[in-house]
Amino acid sequence: MPDNSLPLADVTILDLSDDATVFGARLLAELGADVIRVEDLGGDSIRERGPFLHGERGIERSLAHLLFNAGKRSVAVNWQSAEARETVVRIAAGCEAVIAPLRQSPEMRDLLTAIAALPQAPGVVDAVFRRDAPGDQATDLIGTAAGGLLGLNGFATDPPNYPAGELGYKELSLAAAHAALALVFERRLGHEPGRVIVSLQEAVNFTTIQTANAGWLRWMNRIPSRKVPMSPFTTYTASDGEWVSFTIHPPNWPRYAEWVKRDLETDELDNPDWANGTYRALHNQELSTFTRRLCARYSREELIAEGQKRGLLVLPVNSVAQIAADVHLQAREFFHDVEIRQLGESVRLPRTPFLSNVHESGMGAAPALGADSELVLRDIGGFGETEIDRLFASGTVAGARTPGAVRPRQPAPYISRSAPLHQPLKGVRVLDFCWAIAGPLGTRLLADMGADVIKVESEYRLDPIRQIGVQPPGMSTLNTNGQFNDCNTNKRAMTVNLNTPEGIEIVRRLAATADVVSSNYTPDRLDRWGLGYDALRELKPDIIVANWAVMGTKGPNAGWRSYGSGIVAMCGLSDLTGFPGREPIGLGTLHTDFTVPYFAASQVMSALLHRERTGEGQYMELSQYEASVHLLDTELAEHMNNGSTPGRNGNRSRQMAPHGVFPAAGDDRWLAIACRDDRDWAGLQSVAGLVELHNVTDRFAENERVEQILASWSASRDRREAAAELQAAGVPASPMLDLEDLLSDPEMRSDYRELELPVGVTVLVQEQPVVWDGERLPIVRAPMWSEHTDEILRVELGYSDDEIAGFAANNVLF
Repeated sequence: MPDNSLPLADVTILDLSDDATVFGARLLAELGADVIRVEDLGGDSIRERGPFLHGERGIERSLAHLLFNAGKRSVAVNWQSAEARETVVRIAAGCEAVIAPLRQSPEMRDLLTAIAALPQAPGVVDAVFRRDAPGDQATDLIGTAAGGLLGLNGFATDPPNYPAGELGYKELSLAAAHAALALVFERRLGHEPGRVIVSLQEAVNFTTIQTANAGWLRWMNRIPSRKVPMSPFTTYTASDGEWVSFTIHPPNWPRYAEWVKRDLETDELDNPDWANGTYRALHNQELSTFTRRLCARYSREELIAEGQKRGLLVLPVNSVAQIAADVHLQAREFFHDVEIRQLGESVRLPRTPFLSNVHESGMGAAPALGADSELVLRDIGGFGETEIDRLFASGTVAGARTPGAVRPRQPAPYISRSAPLHQPLKGVRVLDFCWAIAGPLGTRLLADMGADVIKVESEYRLDPIRQIGVQPPGMSTLNTNGQFNDCNTNKRAMTVNLNTPEGIEIVRRLAATADVVSSNYTPDRLDRWGLGYDALRELKPDIIVANWAVMGTKGPNAGWRSYGSGIVAMCGLSDLTGFPGREPIGLGTLHTDFTVPYFAASQVMSALLHRERTGEGQYMELSQYEASVHLLDTELAEHMNNGSTPGRNGNRSRQMAPHGVFPAAGDDRWLAIACRDDRDWAGLQSVAGLVELHNVTDRFAENERVEQILASWSASRDRREAAAELQAAGVPASPMLDLEDLLSDPEMRSDYRELELPVGVTVLVQEQPVVWDGERLPIVRAPMWSEHTDEILRVELGYSDDEIAGFAANNVLF
């Protein structure tokens, strides 16, 4: 049972997930929820999926199961039985939220409908591939193609690179976990929680906000792709042959230029043009030649040390072996051995990234199949002993028998404050010190759910995302950056100079009215201002402080800084993505900037629920690096437990064949195809008429020949027509879509909201990938620079006109 100190200890989740959503259910278990996983008597696709612990096949030995079902409880039922499905509906009645699978049989759809019809029904998080085609089949590859991510990855001369880690599924799972917590809030506010539908295509598209921002096409008529990159090349080789990610943090450009001048003995960067960030972006290939020469003079370790000392974002491109041996992670006790009782041995896994001063950071073991069947039937479903005996005797339910009295269930506590429907965080205030993308997007997720997020800014510490990114033609202001407007919807903003005592006092008074304080600055920045957790809880004892520093708050490399590109490199995704033998350039997006926000928002929401139950605030930590290591699939677990080190697999899959990206008619037009099983393979052969492949019995062994023949077939086909024909045969397929495709599609166009800015500019802002009871979440445009400073000072804090005039005269409000 969950540890009562964990934030979600009184939350019960029904886990009906599949490969696409299972990760989201596990995150809720890490936060302490009692996650009830219902499985088939013979195990499910996750238990059947290799690789297996020590190479020994078995439903308890799948590394995917041991990793993604950690901390859950298991109920085994005969899914073919109508009585089993009725039993699951009764279990659902004792839960607060349900996470559904992406791949749904007609019976599963009927089950979800029956659950939604229950009196005091739990909230349901449902999943679809595409909203306008809910019957279409998808895999992670198909989702990355349809959502606009696939075409951003790789070299111009290669086919698009499928990213490692099943990142489409991970983003869908993260959005599902966030939505499940919103449903729990809704239920405890006294509302019927309803049904949230999360789209895989939209979840993937949400990860392209920076690289393929709508502004590139709308304002600049540019279509981002791996052939037309919007960001500079960032991966370089050090003198010892190791790779680094090297990004120049704009405020520290002079330090970079001085380094180049000193080591390369050239004054070329003294040209004033180079001091202009736009000029550097337009000449990034030329600039990269200086960086390449600089990197060649240092070993990886020396290069990182010197770069970080200068405030430049230099980080390692790690393999899974290097992650496992990382001294920083070791010092932070990121890896631990989990006892698997049913196997009589332990498995080494990364611990949860969610850390707090009020609970331990351990993670439970994955359950044996049906280990909790009787307990769940009795305690969650309310079944009597006679009923339980009959269900086991009939084969409707299987697993462990655990006699005992019914444990009385306490009703979930209601939240005393009121909030409108679908705005469950209304009445919660967040004082936000986040900048760039990952932090602000995390607090945007809270603001979109109704929280009053006040963004604290200053000219002395300017948020780079107000400047770096796409701007309207002939305009470059702090208010019009496309990426800033995506990351800061529904917020208010004020400017305060925290280099002044008066500025500190203003923030202290504001913090006393807040529920949450968030920061992704370097770990000790708030402490140095006198605004750390100890100081703030003196003002408000139940305050929640969330620190989302890149490397966490302690450890030998706690001071390292990074953008998302460096974290993608550190967490193993760069090393595992791409074709063998190619440079590890990783993804075309700053991908972790769009996953960390969901980790962060879910952590805050869990802390708020914990405070409702206990009255306690807390200090929370989420290392962006550690959270991003969890984006890997089973590769790290394989290395730590089996001694194997998986390498790059190009666009292939170890579970599916064929699985790849094939040329279609037209320039840089591609078709993604995946065969999950023999049924998909038969459908592919039927549509493509590939008679020469009818005798193939081992698709994995003959992958190369299969791919060559498929490429010959697809090369003359229209990508959309071919995908439609394959989908009609039940085969997962999608054209590779780009920003122009997505904005011209009527259904996907609804994934963008047109907002008017006071400066006479219209921006397209991406929606969250959720629809709640048929409605999108409310969105108000991002705040203008200092827009709400006067309102907050007067209305929230009660300062007089004279006091405010004095602040302005003394440079306190800049």
